Amino acid sequence: MKKIFETLDKWLDYINMTVMTVMMALATIVAFINVVLRYVFNTSLVWAGELTSYLFIWSALFGAAYGFKIGLHIGVTAVIQALKPKIAKFVMTISLIVIFIYLCLLVKWGYDFVMFNYELEQVSIDLHLPFWIIYLCVPITMSIAAYQVLLKIIATIKIPADKFSYDMIMKEQH
Repeated sequence: MKKIFETLDKWLDYINMTVMTVMMALATIVAFINVVLRYVFNTSLVWAGELTSYLFIWSALFGAAYGFKIGLHIGVTAVIQALKPKIAKFVMTISLIVIFIYLCLLVKWGYDFVMFNYELEQVSIDLHLPFWIIYLCVPITMSIAAYQVLLKIIATIKIPADKFSYDMIMKEQH
């Protein structure tokens, strides 16, 4: 079972990093080309602003999902490190469970929003992309983030209460 989680984790890392990097690179290239066209040739790509926005959003959300893996979003570390190990483990577990529930709600909301837009058949103004494709990044990235938090919950529970520290959670998952 551990091998399955390790393989899944590697694939999710690869997907996160690839999508995040490619989307950010493409957004930067499109924006740069449009700026050059606008200021050097006095013309522009009508769709460039819209595409750049969507690419940045996808990049940011995949980056946020990856941030849950590396512990970037869990902002109670200073408090956790100041507490006694048993109390710290309890606070961390509760904090992670609340985050997990919230992320699951975002997955559900994102899925419902994608389906709503799919049924409406609306498309973006300049790119003529169906909105459901644009919004698909929300349930995908929040699912990845929820999975990462679930792994942190499991890692937290496995650590003996008297030996608990935040650093152990980070080492446990990597």
